Amino acid sequence: MHSRQIKLSGDTEQEISNIATVIADRLEFVAKRKSELADVEKQLQELETEQNDLLMQSGLSAELLDKSISDLRGFFDAKSRAENRVSELETTLKFKESKREEIQESLSKLEPTSSMTQVYQRVHTAFERINKAFTNAKEQNINNFLQMLETESNKYLQKLNKNDFYGIIRIRKTISNSARIELYSDNGTRIENPNGALKTTMYMSVLFAISQITTLKRDQDYPLIFDAPTSSFGGFKEDTFYNVVDTIDKQCIIVTKDLLNIDKATGQKALDFDTINKLSCSVYRIEKAEPFNDKDLSTIQTVVKPVK
Repeated sequence: MHSRQIKLSGDTEQEISNIATVIADRLEFVAKRKSELADVEKQLQELETEQNDLLMQSGLSAELLDKSISDLRGFFDAKSRAENRVSELETTLKFKESKREEIQESLSKLEPTSSMTQVYQRVHTAFERINKAFTNAKEQNINNFLQMLETESNKYLQKLNKNDFYGIIRIRKTISNSARIELYSDNGTRIENPNGALKTTMYMSVLFAISQITTLKRDQDYPLIFDAPTSSFGGFKEDTFYNVVDTIDKQCIIVTKDLLNIDKATGQKALDFDTINKLSCSVYRIEKAEPFNDKDLSTIQTVVKPVK
């Protein structure tokens, strides 16, 4: 036994002692991984619940949603490649325009001996200057119009959202020479998803501004016709919208059910005079004349009655 003790002491004893430490470390490692796995499973379950809620709200299947996400990623990839291509083409265009100007300058310095050649040269130079003037004027006119439209749109946006947040309208010219309407906060942050009422008033403001600018630029005018424009508004914004429209110096026709109260029990409709009396514009009621044959369209007649 003494001999056996001597053999098991020293390095062998230390090695056996270390085994217990290794086992304890591995057990602790496994316990931590199990805890992390439990957290991940919990997060996964929450994400699956959130995904199911989104699918129920959107009415889409998981496969269709995955396809939409894949298509969206493909779109952004294509957009990135297109932007890079546009940058390359713009660089190439600037280089070719520079070479063209050099050639044009060399051409203008030539002194032809023939009188007709001199005439042709002067005509070419004149047309070149006229073309450049028209190009610059067109670009300047577009920029001036967009700036004017943006300024007038923001005036109406402020009126339509009185005592509420409304932001700043920016009208951007795209690469394809079209225009994009965007809404920004005062700190320069773009508002990606404005609520329904704010989005509606944003587009209405641009429409009002276009109508006003058209009136200034042309002798002819045209009416504005709205079909249920305040469906996404709150009650206080409805009154503001009607009164803003009333200040526009042109004919505006608004068809709406906002000024009717409906008794759910009887189905009877009555005018909401509490709201009507707050308005400064004219109000008419349009309804079908009774009796009528609900199977014969020719028996339907419209009655227009002035209310205010």
